[in-house]
Amino acid sequence: MTTPNSTVSYQESRLQASDGLLLHMHTWRPADTHAPLRAVVAIVHGMGEHGARYASLAGHFASLGIATVAYDLRGHGRSGGSRVFVKHFDEYLDDTEIFLTQVRTTFGPTPLFLLGHSMGGAIAALYVITRAPANVRGLMLSSPALGPGEPVAPWMMTAGRWASRWLPKVPVFKIDPALISRDKRVVEAAKQDPLNAYRGTPARTAAELIDAMARIHANADALQLPLYVFHGTADRLTAPWASEQFHGNAGSKDKTLRLYPGRFHETLNDLDRQTVIDELTQWLQLHLGDAPSATTAPPSAYRQAALGTHDHG
Repeated sequence: MTTPNSTVSYQESRLQASDGLLLHMHTWRPADTHAPLRAVVAIVHGMGEHGARYASLAGHFASLGIATVAYDLRGHGRSGGSRVFVKHFDEYLDDTEIFLTQVRTTFGPTPLFLLGHSMGGAIAALYVITRAPANVRGLMLSSPALGPGEPVAPWMMTAGRWASRWLPKVPVFKIDPALISRDKRVVEAAKQDPLNAYRGTPARTAAELIDAMARIHANADALQLPLYVFHGTADRLTAPWASEQFHGNAGSKDKTLRLYPGRFHETLNDLDRQTVIDELTQWLQLHLGDAPSATTAPPSAYRQAALGTHDHG
């Protein structure tokens, strides 16, 4: 539970996907419900993790009068579905549409920004490119999965596609938590988190992600929203060069690329993270402009929860 001096209120809720699957949703709001809400940041998390890992970032945004929402992807965290499994990548896009529809219903005209990390970056990018959502003011991509972090041999790609078709749930690779951050405390927390699922990515999910990467690059020029991409150059889980390529090809007139030398996959959770957080915040505030804002509704039924001591991933 939060202390009386808490600056953020936290609510958990459920969404129903189009196929009936229940998705877990997180909402963080500034505790001062009388102050105008400046913006809402909607987060799509990465492969193997879950939305609650973004509590520290949400607390930072709350101190600036910004609400944060996230949902656990199907097969992740407290959402339903086989662990980290997706039959078609567009299921993620459909879920994100339902998620953002709920966000718009809840927050009305408050400026909405979409932030995707890792595979969530691929989901967010492909969603914006293919669905052209209304009322999304900008797209922020954290170490997006737009290319594999390590080269994939052609024979491995062929074997993976065979497995995707005939053995779709067989694990084809594992995420090494040591690669997410140079901060040992973050790595250990990730290892101990029972809601993380790093032990094996199903063949179908991996194949669908690879196909999504190709779709994103092939249609990058269709992206017109303001774009902010940031990536660590020492990332071995997703490719920094792919972020650079996507940024260069994006149709957005307003686009920014930040490459952080020596940083690992979770730049917002790595050593020297404050610089990354500060620059992301500066970009976000720059794009708020004079947009209309809404006052947060009284959190009468909200469960107040303290922010964790560790940063998000």
